[in-house]
Amino acid sequence: MKDRIAVIDDHADSLDLLREALSPTYTVDTFSDPVVALERIKSGTFSAIVTDVMMPELNGVELMSKLLETSPNLPIILITAFGTLEAAANTIKTGAFDYLSKPLNLNEIRLVVSNAVSHFHVSEEARASAGKPAEEMSVSNVVGKSEKMLRVFKVIGRAGPTNSSILIQGESGTGKEIVARSIHTNSPRANKPFIPISVAAIPEQLLEAELFGHEKGAFTGALFARDGLFSEAEGGTLFLDEVGEIPLQLQPKLLRVLQEHEVRRIGSSVSRIVDVRIIAATNRNLEQLVREKQFREDLFYRLSVIKIELPSLRERKEDIPLLVEYFIKKYNVQHNRQVTGISKELLSKIELHEWPGNVRELENFIDRAIALSTGPVLTVGDTELPSSRTANEGWVETLPSNLTLDDLESEYIKRILRACDDNYVRAAEILGINKSTLYRKLGKPK
Repeated sequence: MKDRIAVIDDHADSLDLLREALSPTYTVDTFSDPVVALERIKSGTFSAIVTDVMMPELNGVELMSKLLETSPNLPIILITAFGTLEAAANTIKTGAFDYLSKPLNLNEIRLVVSNAVSHFHVSEEARASAGKPAEEMSVSNVVGKSEKMLRVFKVIGRAGPTNSSILIQGESGTGKEIVARSIHTNSPRANKPFIPISVAAIPEQLLEAELFGHEKGAFTGALFARDGLFSEAEGGTLFLDEVGEIPLQLQPKLLRVLQEHEVRRIGSSVSRIVDVRIIAATNRNLEQLVREKQFREDLFYRLSVIKIELPSLRERKEDIPLLVEYFIKKYNVQHNRQVTGISKELLSKIELHEWPGNVRELENFIDRAIALSTGPVLTVGDTELPSSRTANEGWVETLPSNLTLDDLESEYIKRILRACDDNYVRAAEILGINKSTLYRKLGKPK
């Protein structure tokens, strides 16, 4: 049997267009009255809903809210017209599966509805099997049972089948790339490439060529033509880590890819169509960068159609026992050990620790503890917890009293760099400045 789709719009021409696009694949019920549609949908069996936003008596957002009260897994696609990117992104936050913008495109309609129907069946199967209790779930390698992580799981499940751009925000070490990979794995693109790139790790002058490719002779050293990462990720997902570091002059070109799905190699006059989903991540406040004119507002809204906020480990300490168990199993295999658990004393100390490096720091600690363990149970004697006192605590008292403010700033930057083992990206994060500003303050070329 065909899946049944409900389409609601008070304009007859839109209903005709949507019926034409969907009826070859689905059984399509159309409604011009949202109140009538609400009653029919509640009493019927539908796999997805497509509804206009601007309608009399009951608008699309109100209709969605009423439907989700009784059918929280029902994917609802909103049709927006004359709206801003911010408004479109907000439809996702209020519970919509995805959105379509007028004028409607037949291919886009079919793709979004297909993703919605797939998501509906996956959700129904998961609910029916209920293999794990709701309070303790994991998606791929994302582990947790806390309320904040359950919200993350929910967004991963909803966002996976869509093609919407996603922005993952969180402190360093919270697992942004792992979440991005989970989204890719739970998407129709799972069998296509997942290509991660750290924007901050690539010199500014090479980043454009790395992303978009170049023609032979396009610049000094371009001895042959080369595809960029957008082309290599064709059909799959490109993960842009530390996207807040992308230079301003390169941002319009990234925006064009998101808007037009086209890339152009450096030195070429011909654009190529690409089918790539963008997942971006940052530990910086992009809204603040927008206000400071360091990041384009239109690019921000294009990247953050769906936003995922990853909590720090100190905000989800109830997940620590699960994470410890997971890492013990992982590093038992890597180190060929047979550790069966952890002592209550050590677990208590781990739970009390602040873990400024988040999950990554905890993982490194368990890795080291397994490697150095002498028995079947990890104990306090196997390895020491990282010091809770920071490397720079109390340093001011050791300085001469006649330093200028500039000298003080310079000394502090150097100490932060030493504490980060000369990792300029991490030092810039701690200092709350971008990498370019850090280089300028140190008098170094980029």
